[in-house]
Amino acid sequence: CALPIWLIDPYWTVIPPLIGHFYQLHPRAGNANAARSAVALTLTWVWSVRLTHSYFRREDWKFGEREDWRYTKMARENPKSWWILSLFAVGLAQQPMLCGITMPLASVHLSDTADKPFGTALDILATVFAVIGIVLAYFADNQLRQFMEENAARKAKNESVRPVLNTGVWRYSRHPNYVGEQTWWWALGLFSVLLGEAWALSGTAFNSLVLAVVTVMTEQRMLKNWAADRADQYRNYQRETAVWIPIPFLYPWKFGCPSGRSSAHREDSAYERLSSQ
Repeated sequence: CALPIWLIDPYWTVIPPLIGHFYQLHPRAGNANAARSAVALTLTWVWSVRLTHSYFRREDWKFGEREDWRYTKMARENPKSWWILSLFAVGLAQQPMLCGITMPLASVHLSDTADKPFGTALDILATVFAVIGIVLAYFADNQLRQFMEENAARKAKNESVRPVLNTGVWRYSRHPNYVGEQTWWWALGLFSVLLGEAWALSGTAFNSLVLAVVTVMTEQRMLKNWAADRADQYRNYQRETAVWIPIPFLYPWKFGCPSGRSSAHREDSAYERLSSQ
């Protein structure tokens, strides 16, 4: 029987700020600009607390009850070799990814230009977009939580459930929580650009690549496991809504612009069709 590895998810939410403090307390960090350090670390802690809270709320405040479905699938498909495969896929592979994505915190504290005065246009831009990313992920997760709770209440009353969440920020993106996360990490990376270490964005870029693959896997899994009716509704949602970033000229009806689509498509068409059945 494979040992559960659920702890890797909350591990990802608490380790980044600790890595940041490791760089802050490094002997070479003595010349780092204190204001930039405080802003970067405070934002990282805000990100961490929000995501950790969201994770455990999703798990109904239970520890170790569930693990990432991707690892469960890998363990089921590789029962004999999972003990060694998990060491690399979960244990070892996660560490360079965590170090890579937090490299901007190393730039803030250890770069040759870390003493550069805080308050430049790029400092402000990084801070503003970091906040935007955190706030977007907050609203996306809360709206998803409310959607799931409302559907659970409908099921308890033997009422039909809403097949797809396509309201709020989910009206504009199929994965606004991912968009918020990526906005946060790329905004943090702007500090590296400012301090002359743009190469530190390589970890952020790799994380985005991994998340793109995860996005495809997640949608394929939903379409495979859902009932045919609901899967069809989601395919319609896929056609009408950007996977990550909504582009107005590709999805004009999302922004109230004229288009060739009927109002039933511009509004919640999936829900309207379901309610008419």
